[in-house]
Amino acid sequence: MKTVRVFVGKGNKTAITCPFCQKTNEVSVGKFKNLKHTVVTKCSCQQQFTVELNFRQYHRKKVELNGEVRNVSTGSSKWLKVTVVDLSMVGLRFKVVEATDIEKDHILRVRFTLDNQKATEIEKEVGVLNRKNDEFGCEFLFIDYEKELGFYLRS
Repeated sequence: MKTVRVFVGKGNKTAITCPFCQKTNEVSVGKFKNLKHTVVTKCSCQQQFTVELNFRQYHRKKVELNGEVRNVSTGSSKWLKVTVVDLSMVGLRFKVVEATDIEKDHILRVRFTLDNQKATEIEKEVGVLNRKNDEFGCEFLFIDYEKELGFYLRS
């Protein structure tokens, strides 16, 4: 079965284009926001296909950046080596290299260098939202627009 990936915009609306006949419909998908993000639909051309709904407000870029984190919640002064694996304007996901005491809801100080021409250094405080094995999903605690980060994410 063919799959179409779409981003959901303001008002939980998105435009879905049939991969068979190319007909596009704007639909409201808010009822799926907290349930499932993959639905099977049928076009007026009678063809069925899968739609993957992406409710993210900001583009998330896959990266592989060297960085470090320090656990502010525990008062640790030790910086742990990490690899930032994805990045957006509002948060990041990193992978730890060594064992750690980091838990959900901890506050961390994170610093990493972008792999752009200027090798821009970013240092921010983040809150840990989730953990899956050795990866941690975090949100920036203070959302201040950083021109370099914004430019980097668009490139």
